[in-house]
Amino acid sequence: MRKVILLIALLFSFLTPANSACDDPIADGVDYSKCRFSDGQDLQGSYLPNSNLSFTSFIQVNFDKSIMMNSNLSFGTFPESTFYRANLYESVMIGANFEKTNFTGANLTNADLMGSTLIEANFQNANLMGANLISANLINANFEGANLIGANWTDGEKCGTQSIGECKK
Repeated sequence: MRKVILLIALLFSFLTPANSACDDPIADGVDYSKCRFSDGQDLQGSYLPNSNLSFTSFIQVNFDKSIMMNSNLSFGTFPESTFYRANLYESVMIGANFEKTNFTGANLTNADLMGSTLIEANFQNANLMGANLISANLINANFEGANLIGANWTDGEKCGTQSIGECKK
């Protein structure tokens, strides 16, 4: 009987989704929701696609050239962080704080930034094609050279085919 219980417990451990403690290393597909990480970390080149980073705190953290596609960063705190050339393809970033964050050259194709704080964020040469920016706060954000084709702008209107550097409806 004891072997059967042990076998069932072992089987359930393989069937549960990957969860992580806040002090575990960053990895693919793990749940770091509600964790507060040390400010100023260098996580350049991190590989964490399909991860849950909702309600997390990453202040002044370096995510340059990281792979974060299909991740959930909703309601997280990322001010003054950097995502230079990071891949955030189809990531959900609803209501997050990215004030003074650097997204230069980042891939934000189809990313959902609805209601996010993007005050003074830098999107220079970033790809925001099809991104959702409805109700986002874009005060003094830099979109120089950014691809905004098909993006849903803050007012809910789609940016047209000539929307490089600015949303042309």
